[in-house]
Order: sequence, then structure tokens, then C-alpha cells
Amino acid sequence: SDHTIYFIERSTDEGDPYYPVPNQENQDLFQKYKEMAEKEDGVSFAGRLANYKYFNMDDAILNALELFDEDTAAMFDKKTEENSVVESE
Repeated sequence: SDHTIYFIERSTDEGDPYYPVPNQENQDLFQKYKEMAEKEDGVSFAGRLANYKYFNMDDAILNALELFDEDTAAMFDKKTEENSVVESE
């Protein structure tokens, strides 16, 4: 095409924001959600909504992979402990 479209997206406090606007009201709301989420056993929250901020897609995927590593580390540590108990008996 001989035409180019150039677009800049900016967050705003007006209208319906597509991503959380980093203001005090939203930070307070995020803290409330975070405290509620921490009380949920066996549930993990990841990505833009869980962190209440914009992520580029590569950062969103990295966030999910890091969360997976954190969530499964304890499971693998527990299995390693169980296997070493069985081996030592």
C-alpha cells in the first residue's frame, strides 16, 4: 500500500480505559484485589488483570511462565523429598 497509518495509544482517566490507568484510585483497587487473590488456595492469577497493569504480549507470556515455575517448584520439591525418603528406607 502507498499509505501508512500511524497510531499512538495513551491511557486516560476519561471514558472506558482498556488498561488500568496508573493513578491512586486504581492502585488502591489493585491492592484490594491482590489481598483477595492471596486468600485463594490453589488458584493462581497471571497476566494483565492479575498485575493490574499493561504488559506487552512477550511480557505477559514471561509472567505466566514465571508463575508456573513458582507454582510447580514446591510440587517438584515435595516429590524430590518423597523420593529421597523412599530411597533411604
